[in-house]
Amino acid sequence: MDNRSLARVLHEIADLLEIKDENPFRIRSYRVAGESVEASDLDVAGMLRRGQPLTGVSGVGEGISATLAEIVRDGSSSLHRELLDEVPRGVLELLRLPGLGHASVRRIWTGLGVRSAQELSAAIEDGRFQALPGMGEKKAAALKRTLAARKPG
Repeated sequence: MDNRSLARVLHEIADLLEIKDENPFRIRSYRVAGESVEASDLDVAGMLRRGQPLTGVSGVGEGISATLAEIVRDGSSSLHRELLDEVPRGVLELLRLPGLGHASVRRIWTGLGVRSAQELSAAIEDGRFQALPGMGEKKAAALKRTLAARKPG
């Protein structure tokens, strides 16, 4: 497992925590650690396999180091799996849509029960999306264009 793969998991953990509206300091820690791991010239996985501390990787403390060690050892993290059990994968994919940030995705998911791009499209069509605070016609129209462009064929 390379640094980019490890960083991807840390970033996804941060995204999931943010969608759940968890502690902002914890979210920031995972983001910073993800950026540091990705930018590091050190072989993080190799260091963990050898039992070496990650003191040379900025922003990686004991807790995140333990998460990384679990990923290297088991191929996944229990925290990551727990978060994915709580937040549907489709909700996480909504973050990839331009114009939707963590707070908007959380509002769409918790307020409308939308768990995928297809469900978001339906919510826009029937007007439920536009009824949410901060989600007006302009944003709905932009998302509708984006969603239509993503559909195959």
